[in-house]
Amino acid sequence: MYSEIRTRQGKANLYKTDKNTYAVNLPVHVCREIFGKARKRIRLYINADSRENAVKALQHLENIQKFLDNQDWQGLINYEESLNPRKPLAKITLQSLWKDYLKAKQEGWEITYREGDIKTTTKLLNSLADIYVQNNLHDLVKHITEITTARQTKRYLQQISACLTWARKRRPIKENPLPDFISTLSTKRLNDEDTDICPFSIAERDLIISAFKTGEFERYAGTHTRYADYIQFLFLTGARTSEALGLKWEHIDFEKKVIIFQEARVLAASGGKGIQKKGLKTQRKRTVPMNDRIYDLLLCRRRKTINLELNIFADTSHNQFRKSAYKNVLAGLNIAYRKPYQTRHTFITILANHSDLKLHQVAKICGTSTKVIEDHYLATNVDISRLPDV
Repeated sequence: MYSEIRTRQGKANLYKTDKNTYAVNLPVHVCREIFGKARKRIRLYINADSRENAVKALQHLENIQKFLDNQDWQGLINYEESLNPRKPLAKITLQSLWKDYLKAKQEGWEITYREGDIKTTTKLLNSLADIYVQNNLHDLVKHITEITTARQTKRYLQQISACLTWARKRRPIKENPLPDFISTLSTKRLNDEDTDICPFSIAERDLIISAFKTGEFERYAGTHTRYADYIQFLFLTGARTSEALGLKWEHIDFEKKVIIFQEARVLAASGGKGIQKKGLKTQRKRTVPMNDRIYDLLLCRRRKTINLELNIFADTSHNQFRKSAYKNVLAGLNIAYRKPYQTRHTFITILANHSDLKLHQVAKICGTSTKVIEDHYLATNVDISRLPDV
């Protein structure tokens, strides 16, 4: 066995802990003046079970005393940190982090967000083999970019990046390399629904509404006429499809002849008829006055409705409407296909160019801005031959 090591008064001292390991006690005046403690020890993480270990411990003691003699306090602190044997981090998978992230955060998210981006990202991660966050995420990024568009890639990576940022504050995650990569992704849409504007003419609008009312091109009775109210409502109010589908009877004031759009029904990753949510795309609510055509349409529909608790267009599946009836009617009328969202663009274009309303009034009715109307909806081929008398 090795001989016991004696302490030295006023100097750093080596001693054995109750766990039979070595530690160094610093002088009392250093503990108080430098560390603000009555006692300060530096663990050596060496077992006191052999002469060889005793020699190692004495060498550490000598090194520590040198820092004390030189009053190199930062060097002493760094030396103490270097003695700590860092345990290798357990391999943590991105999938396990994602589960913890969802448990911690999902209660504060809107249902549309949970059923949309979060659900699709969860499905993606569950379909992949374990991804260890200690490794380079290059393979994950490469895989996502190969299976989907740049826009969807960015959406996936933004969700994963948010998870890693959250985890860095709670788990041993060294870095999050995704933000720098995400910033390089170009996701500009060439055909965004709010800027891809190709409205129907008034004549085309009226032909489409008439075809739905009469069922002119339907192969089976009722397959087109069942959507007559829906298509007419879209054309004559400029409502977004989500706003029309989310509309309830309680949102209609027949006495004041106004519609209060304040909820929307949006499609979700899980499919189905969508999810009802409070608020609209760009605002909390919007009040739209009814003309006689819309008033009569809604009043007639209300009289036929058995359950007024249901949404006004509860029996309407927008996807089925678009795939079956809408496409067939346009083809039958020999009108170039445009997405159903063009009903909104048609309404705004007509109000901006063929009504006496001021632009700010049109903007308020349609839930947009005067700048958007000026940039995208006003006719530009109008020649002015003389100034008005003002």
